Amino acid sequence: MNTKRAPEVLTALVSLIGLLSSVSVFASDWPEWRSNGLDGVVTESGFPKQWSADENILWEVDLPAPGNSSPVVFGDRIFVTCATEDGAERGLLAFNRENGDLLWHRSISYKEDDPTHATNPWCAATPATDGEYVYVWNGSAGATAYDYEGNQIWHRDLGKFFHMWGHASSPRIYKDTVVFFGSPGPRVLLTALDKQSGETVWERSFEELTSPPQELYGSFVTPLLWQNGDRDELLIPLPGYLASFDPDTGEEWWRCDGLGALIYSDAMLNETMLFAFSGFKGAAIAMRKPGADETGNLTDTHRIWINEKVMQRVGTGVIVGDRYYMCGRKGDLHAGDIHTGEILWTHKLREQAWSSINHVGDELWLTDQSSVTHVFEPADEFNPIRQNSMHERERTNSTLVFSEDQIFLRTHDRLYSIFFGSQ
Repeated sequence: MNTKRAPEVLTALVSLIGLLSSVSVFASDWPEWRSNGLDGVVTESGFPKQWSADENILWEVDLPAPGNSSPVVFGDRIFVTCATEDGAERGLLAFNRENGDLLWHRSISYKEDDPTHATNPWCAATPATDGEYVYVWNGSAGATAYDYEGNQIWHRDLGKFFHMWGHASSPRIYKDTVVFFGSPGPRVLLTALDKQSGETVWERSFEELTSPPQELYGSFVTPLLWQNGDRDELLIPLPGYLASFDPDTGEEWWRCDGLGALIYSDAMLNETMLFAFSGFKGAAIAMRKPGADETGNLTDTHRIWINEKVMQRVGTGVIVGDRYYMCGRKGDLHAGDIHTGEILWTHKLREQAWSSINHVGDELWLTDQSSVTHVFEPADEFNPIRQNSMHERERTNSTLVFSEDQIFLRTHDRLYSIFFGSQ
């Protein structure tokens, strides 16, 4: 382990943060995939603008193996999932955010056949925490809850989930449950487990969405929780359509047709519209938001536009004003018109980018696979502001995490805490 020690003043500050952040979620916590708001929007300020491998690094720790998941942060703890190189152990690591010390490392053994792609190591799902327990989804290796001391609270075997590219969907916390989406492959499952016991509250199988594990078909997304008036909805882009489900029961509220066979990007929304983007050779769609009492197939009445073929995408974008901002898998950073779907500009990055975009103040931040973070304006043309690079040849597919003046970057080799003026 390689660490750089924090200054005493920061030590006191972070200790105070840990005392204040008990079970309630504060703006400074980042408890799930893509933040408190689940959309990559950063509501805090004061983060470092510039960093490198030798500048504004508070600490760095070595990780045991590569992985695509992102950290989550709650109070004084940081949690990261990481498997062994052969996937036989599916681990969760807990670090002290003050100094990067490893507090504990727990794992679940799984030695059966469980295919994935070399670019998507096991433990691709980001964990989720409510400040009491941490929830981890490992597909065929099951769902697990740990307390903050590393004690296993429960473990559930939900069956086998096979696909040649593995899986990537992260858990979502809703009321007293945790929602897990098992997909793609011969078995596709959406289920809610009780947070305290792990018992099944409801489950929904999708026989019509199953496919052989070698087929280019399926959804790798993380569900997006959305409050539509007085109705809570769980938005999931699926092969062929965008669907909304009742997170209390798993029943389908509505759907909108038009998506392709492969989907990697999560659903996006603004005040009046919903958006879903397919992956390889698939379509993108936009629809107006349904009312809280609308159900059924809303394609004819609510779909605004469909672009039949779009570029391959992995990460999720953001909506800012009348524009959506996304990045193609091969590094085609682009902006589009939300009202028509038309791409307005494209900028080719030097590297591929699989991470998702964060909206930080009046800037957009995206980290490519070479661990270079591109900061640019949300504008009608590409307007770069700056770039921040890490070690040469250090790779990542993870998305930046922001919490209380610190930025956390997970690469295939290390976890970094980036803090302004830490040198």
